[in-house]
Amino acid sequence: MRASELEGKEVIELNTGERLGVIQRSELLVNTATGMVEALILVKQGWTGRDKEIRTIPWRQIRKISEELIIFEDQRHVAD
Repeated sequence: MRASELEGKEVIELNTGERLGVIQRSELLVNTATGMVEALILVKQGWTGRDKEIRTIPWRQIRKISEELIIFEDQRHVAD
C-alpha cells in the first residue's frame, strides 16, 4: 500500500469509537535502518487553513485498514 492510498479513509479509535476524521494529508514515519513503517502521521488543517493539528499513530496500534476505514487501538484506552 502506498501512503497516497490512505487519503479519503476515515480514522476511528477501536475502543472509544472516536472519529479523528477523514485523512486529507498523511505521512508515514519510516525507520531508515530497518525500512519498517513506525507511525502514521495525520495532518489536519483548521477552518482557516492556518491552524494545524498533527496526530501520530504508532503503526503497531493500527488494527485494520479497509477500503474506507483505518481502525486503530489507542493503548491509553485499553483496560488493564
